[in-house]
Amino acid sequence: MLTQRLLEHAKEVARFAPVRPAVKAGLRAAIATLLPVLVASVFHLSGGIWLSVGGFNASFADRGGSYRSRASSMGAVALTGALSVFVGGLAGSHPALAIPVALFWVTACNYAGVYGATAGFVGNIAASAFVISLALPASGLLDALARVGFLLGGACWAMVLSLVLWPIRPYRPARLALGRCFRALADFAGAVGQLSTGADGAAWQALTQGQHGRMRETLEEARNTLAATRLGRAESGRGERLLVLLQIADAMFEAMIALADVTESLSHGTGVRPAQEEVERALAAFSRTLQELARVTETEGRARQQPSLEWGPEALREVLSRSEGTEVMRVVDRAQALHAARLLAQLRDFAGSAVKNAARLADDRPSSPMGEPRQPGLAEPRRPLLEPLRENLSWDSVVLRHALRVGVTTGIAVWLTTHLNLSHGYWVTITVLTIMLPYTGPTFLKGLQRVVGTMVGGILAAVVAAWLHDPRAIMLLVFFTVAISVAVISVNYGLYTIFLTLTFVLLAEVGSGDWSLARVRILNTLLGGALALAGSWLLWERPEQELFPEQLAAALRADREYFREVFSAWLGNPGSPDPSLGEARRKMGLAALNAEASFQRLLSEPRRRTEPLEPLMTLLAYTRRFGAAVIALSPVHHEQATERVRAGLEHFASSIEQVLDDLAGAVAQGRPPVPLPDLSGLPGGEDPLLRAQFERVVRQLTVLHGAASRRASRP
Repeated sequence: MLTQRLLEHAKEVARFAPVRPAVKAGLRAAIATLLPVLVASVFHLSGGIWLSVGGFNASFADRGGSYRSRASSMGAVALTGALSVFVGGLAGSHPALAIPVALFWVTACNYAGVYGATAGFVGNIAASAFVISLALPASGLLDALARVGFLLGGACWAMVLSLVLWPIRPYRPARLALGRCFRALADFAGAVGQLSTGADGAAWQALTQGQHGRMRETLEEARNTLAATRLGRAESGRGERLLVLLQIADAMFEAMIALADVTESLSHGTGVRPAQEEVERALAAFSRTLQELARVTETEGRARQQPSLEWGPEALREVLSRSEGTEVMRVVDRAQALHAARLLAQLRDFAGSAVKNAARLADDRPSSPMGEPRQPGLAEPRRPLLEPLRENLSWDSVVLRHALRVGVTTGIAVWLTTHLNLSHGYWVTITVLTIMLPYTGPTFLKGLQRVVGTMVGGILAAVVAAWLHDPRAIMLLVFFTVAISVAVISVNYGLYTIFLTLTFVLLAEVGSGDWSLARVRILNTLLGGALALAGSWLLWERPEQELFPEQLAAALRADREYFREVFSAWLGNPGSPDPSLGEARRKMGLAALNAEASFQRLLSEPRRRTEPLEPLMTLLAYTRRFGAAVIALSPVHHEQATERVRAGLEHFASSIEQVLDDLAGAVAQGRPPVPLPDLSGLPGGEDPLLRAQFERVVRQLTVLHGAASRRASRP
């Protein structure tokens, strides 16, 4: 078992993400980092290190998006970094203050994560600048102010480089994000088409697990990118059309989930092969249209060729018309095939609207036909500034626990490096800051990558030092190592650490002439890694085995809320789209994503798990499958329902909601769920399609109930 776990972690350390290196970002970072060093050397300035730190940190904070969002993140890094080096420089000159100030400052920087991932990123960079300044005490107030000026100068240079001298098209990131949405939809449509001709249940379950989460992540990434791009900009036709394209992609995703659910049910019928083949052909053509649509969306200027719309439900309807009056196909299968034809028609309408908007992206004039697109769902409403701080002042807050954990561990690292009088002791504290994450599993993985990368980078630095002695040649090499390190950080963190270690060891050795610093870097990283792992395990840890049931329960409650919205809309005004319905569907997808991320962290925790995984995996899978079955019931797909059918919906909906609520409580508390009520009296009347879809909802719920029961009955 131990050998297997070690092999799993080794694979994770060496795993490369399926993304391209950010070459342009790497070159920018290299210029922003090294040009200030050269300037300081030419003019004999003593603050070259702070110019370099300011340039590197600010360029590292350029994550793309609109000019405003990029300037905001880079400016925040510059200002918080300047304040941090000022406080750290003064505190470092008073050893009695160093540890308590480090504890407070690092905790505060990490607590900034209550405002989101970007704020947490800025806070971590500020904490790193603080510990460097703390380890290099200022000689006085003027010295502390001077390093602030140098750091701000380096950061301003990086901002000028990124925003003025090397600008990018502001809508380019949003175009690329939307292109990824359409390509992910194309993959989803193609996969559904391939399975539509008779795949088994395991294949459909794998599709649900693999595609739904990926699609929701891609849509949320595009939503956030577009929101950041449009924020603070005068509204333009291009921005409006990109927003409309995003809303169309989200609507396509909903329709595809419904179509996949209906197609899976159709695959179990008799005499349905001709209908399945037509669905497969239509979805293959739809997938090609989406690929072409992605190309048009990403292309600057007018596209030469528009996506093809020569597909639709006509062929499927013709097959159904020829079989009408025969006993080849069951009534329920015919009803589901007709519903599939309606969904294909809806997808073609969506595709037609998307093609028109994508073709007009080159025109920046306001789009009069579409009007102002609906704004809800793009960005969350503004919250009071102090509300996140108050909400997270609880021992249950992951952010508060993490901030205190990092602060205390950093304080211990500062005391230890001071007590042992370690050379370049800030390498220990920076290792602690970069490795420690809110969850134990990712911290352990990142620690392995950091240690292995540092050892490899240190060995490479020692090899380079053995045969390369010309400072100019070393600086040229450092330019490329900086560029490569930033370019590959999204590919593999260990690879980034290799080149980052090589960079800073060579820079330090050029200035000091001490060619033993590679060994110091390795030893300090090992010490910092050990402290980070000890802090993660010993200080207020909540293992993922405790957190995952809470995330899974939240996903089940989100399913319940979406189910409630669907039936509320159906009973209220069927056929009329309700904005709250789309928001509930989005929240359901995000809750499922959170549960899946928690489960992955559970698998990566470096300890023996006592709980069997099969019930948890089944609960996770069928939480999504239940959501897909409910999406297929969305009232937009059933515009006409008889009064008798509507009369039976309230009791059915109430029973399902009670079961979901009890399942969520059972999963969170580890208790058995109450027995399932009698759900045999399904509403649906004479409508065979409705009855088939209600039966599917009940089947998914039964599997969820069984998995929760098996989990609670474990020894």
